[in-house]
Amino acid sequence: MERLSEVVWVEKTSYVDELLGQELAVSPIPAGLEASVFKCCSRTDSVVLKLWNKDSNPDVRFQHGLLAVLRDKGISVSTSYGWGYTPSRHKVLLTSYDGSPPTTMTGQHAKDFADLLLALHQLPVEELETKHLKTYDFIPYFYPGIEEHPDIRDELLRLVAGSGLKQNKLIHGDFNLGNILDNQGRYTIIDWTNAQLGDARYDLAWSSFLIHIYHGEQLAAAFRNTYLSNSAFDADEMLRFEAIACLRWLLLYRTADVPRTGSTLQRVHDILIGNNYLNSTLAPG
Repeated sequence: MERLSEVVWVEKTSYVDELLGQELAVSPIPAGLEASVFKCCSRTDSVVLKLWNKDSNPDVRFQHGLLAVLRDKGISVSTSYGWGYTPSRHKVLLTSYDGSPPTTMTGQHAKDFADLLLALHQLPVEELETKHLKTYDFIPYFYPGIEEHPDIRDELLRLVAGSGLKQNKLIHGDFNLGNILDNQGRYTIIDWTNAQLGDARYDLAWSSFLIHIYHGEQLAAAFRNTYLSNSAFDADEMLRFEAIACLRWLLLYRTADVPRTGSTLQRVHDILIGNNYLNSTLAPG
């Protein structure tokens, strides 16, 4: 990693200048496919530097501004201290250090995380400036390369056509256990790369699906039921969106190295069998 002092800052707070005058201990943090992440520790504080040095070109200016707005609106997100470029022209974002993802998931976690997501979806988008809202075509954005998989594409087109898909809420786009930090019971949502105007039902369904296949049906039900108890969504429309979410995972399973445990594929198979909107012949091998 290039040194923090070598970053060309496009926007930064005075706190960045304070850090530049200190000796920092830098250590890597486990990250996803798009970027490298580092924890930078001074004698009194810690910050996180996210470095997009892989095959990704996110709008980091957008993320920096969105984090400030969301914190102002009471959404539990990190503080962004600045963004810029390394000498290698890789984008970076410097934020507060807010803990680490929970190593296990409990029923209370499921309920707490549902409340976090619901609070985001209940945020009135009319109170946000246009520069803090992005809109994308749903299928090309969340299902890149689907043209090469006509069996999944045909099912997806059918499901989306009957879903009444909306783009009227700010969604996270990848709300999962790895993107929620726990610092002594205080939770923080991170990784806003996919934030956009979208359908809250899809955001909920994707999260619920991931909890189901990685942590079990019982925790997924607790998460989903907590959310639905305070929303107007009905069970049948959620079943359709959970099918749409499942198709995304199936596409990623074919095209990327998705995480798997010993029970993941069996749980996906069970979902394919149990959801009337899904074609069980799509079950992964």
